[in-house]
Amino acid sequence: MVAVALVWNWIFATRFGLLNYVLRNFVGVNRPPRWLADRDYALYVLIIVTIWKNAGFQMMIFLAGLQNIPSHFYEAARVDGANRLQIFRHITLPLLSPVTFFVLIITLIQATRTFEVTYTMTEGGPRNASTTLAYYIYQNAFVYNRMGYASSLAYVLIVLVGSVTLINFWARRRWVAAETY
Repeated sequence: MVAVALVWNWIFATRFGLLNYVLRNFVGVNRPPRWLADRDYALYVLIIVTIWKNAGFQMMIFLAGLQNIPSHFYEAARVDGANRLQIFRHITLPLLSPVTFFVLIITLIQATRTFEVTYTMTEGGPRNASTTLAYYIYQNAFVYNRMGYASSLAYVLIVLVGSVTLINFWARRRWVAAETY
């Protein structure tokens, strides 16, 4: 992940970054943004990198879910005259809802553990604009040597993730279809 963050660091670099080069030379922007040095952009850059990092894994999970849907559902819908949108809405989405639920839970847990991207690209800056809870715990534990405070923050993080996960498990009864095939 550090190598990926370093590549993205080069893409978003202020003076010699690939993105600012494209904005200057092909779009005509005279003063492109300082992506990692501006409070308004730094956190969004980290979000983009984290989404890019996790997108491949999530796509593979959804692909496995799609391949697990039996083809006879689609054949029956076509025989009944359903169009592609109806097939997607009434067959694919409901049968993918357990997979969607799994990806949602895994993504929420991964989002709270975001550390290496923050550490490598911005170190929580500029002026703590991109500090995540995991990076804040690291800073308090190993930079400021406040192990007790960092430990209590870690417990807060665990309770927060557990609460959100329990809420999602409670709410899944409304939108996750039962596996009946």
